[in-house]
Amino acid sequence: MRKLALFVVLGLLVSIGFQPAGLGPAAAQSTGPRYGGTLRAGMQTDPVGLDPHLATATATRNMLENVYDTLVFYSANGRFTPGLAESWTTAQDGLTWTFILRRNVKFHNGRPMTAEDVVYTITRIKDPRTRSPRAGDFADVDSVTATDPYTVVFKLKKSFAPLLAKLSGSISAAIVPKEVVESPGGLNENPTGTGPFRFVGYTPQQRLTIVRNGDFWGFDETGRRLPYLDRIEFVFFPDAVARATALRTGSVDFIEYVPSSEVRSLRADPNVEVLGGPSANFRTIYINNAVAPFNNVKVRQAMAWAINRKEIIDTALFGVGGIDATGHVIPPGNFFALTRNVYDKVDLDRAKRLLAEAGHPNGFEADFYVTSTYDFLRTPAEIIQAQLAKAGIRLRIVAADWSVYLPTIFAKRYTLTILGTSGQVDPDDYLFNNFRTGDARNYINFSDPQFDKLVEEAQTIANEAQRKRLYEQAQMRLQELVPMVMLFHSTTYEAVRKNVQGFEHWPNQSYYGMRRTWIAPR
Repeated sequence: MRKLALFVVLGLLVSIGFQPAGLGPAAAQSTGPRYGGTLRAGMQTDPVGLDPHLATATATRNMLENVYDTLVFYSANGRFTPGLAESWTTAQDGLTWTFILRRNVKFHNGRPMTAEDVVYTITRIKDPRTRSPRAGDFADVDSVTATDPYTVVFKLKKSFAPLLAKLSGSISAAIVPKEVVESPGGLNENPTGTGPFRFVGYTPQQRLTIVRNGDFWGFDETGRRLPYLDRIEFVFFPDAVARATALRTGSVDFIEYVPSSEVRSLRADPNVEVLGGPSANFRTIYINNAVAPFNNVKVRQAMAWAINRKEIIDTALFGVGGIDATGHVIPPGNFFALTRNVYDKVDLDRAKRLLAEAGHPNGFEADFYVTSTYDFLRTPAEIIQAQLAKAGIRLRIVAADWSVYLPTIFAKRYTLTILGTSGQVDPDDYLFNNFRTGDARNYINFSDPQFDKLVEEAQTIANEAQRKRLYEQAQMRLQELVPMVMLFHSTTYEAVRKNVQGFEHWPNQSYYGMRRTWIAPR
């Protein structure tokens, strides 16, 4: 039976597991996995760029993470397991990490992968000319050296607790071949990795196709080479209900982001299985802290006191699409999560008082820029608009397609929006990347030296209890300054036709489960 990994494993478990290549235990089946077939996957939207070191959109990750591999994997059980590195050791001072690579691994162009490719990859991500949004993940890496064809040594400037998490970062730390990167079009036109599937084509607004890599290095527990599928066709359905309908009618075999409005009806369909639940993510009102009047902390606090999170979950998400952000950005159940949100009830009187103290006794108007693509980022907009209006903040909703919306957010040309991030492994992923002064993924123009000091110190500490204290202080500081208004943590669901077997939901929203997915006879 397929299984959903317990949500409590979302906390960082820094133990190294040595298990057969393939990331996790195969789903038990009475007849066993079969080779062959095409999985037709109904996806929310197109990828936003195909270069793994430049992409930040979840859509790109979801379609390409089985084209690429990383040194370390993060399993469905919440552990770091061998990827392209079959083992690793660290010096007692935490400043030297040595990775031993698998042998007989080939890129899709047929060339063997070696330690020099790891050196090239990390150097490329760090190079300012690459302009990778992940460069900060490896800022504390002083050097990467290939001491022989299958040994890579990382020298750190200081102890860096999240290193394994950063190296397991799906496509963001994907090992790539230099000759393809530097060829015309590069990875954006010819994604090339060592993963179980090879990229063969992308037609915008229609489909992206990957096919089985017969030279993939991974095997299941019985010694059979992965993957089982011959082909995956990712077909785009921006309309969430149309995506669910395509699954019901059999036009597709798999869909991602099951819309909240369809979860219960799909669960009742005898031909469909719904998988998923609480996952590593957060959804908030992103506030451009550099734009007046939102550069005044009292305005941001007023917003937080005016928001009714339960109403948003019950109405916009039909009570199944999210769980309350009862702490801050780290979800409940995670070892590093806060257990209390200061803004635990609606207080309109306090919200109005704060607005008056900020110089806006009669409120004000502002644009509310949202995407029309993801339903869980769009449907709360009118409810939030109505809630804030009661405090005197009058929002004008402006919607845009994801392909237009996302670059606008990245350029910080917005005032307010509904957004979030997903796929986090380490608490650093939630906090440092999104809030630390000057980080490439700090899209809210937030800066606070006290917060920065806390998260920078936490990076250098391996002891989890000590890290927890620092991250709790950091989250309490964010509650005080409200750079974002917390809303909910999405409960993310995938759904498959009953003849699709072996797929497993990853709590960090990875689709590594497709490496073991197979199609049974009808």
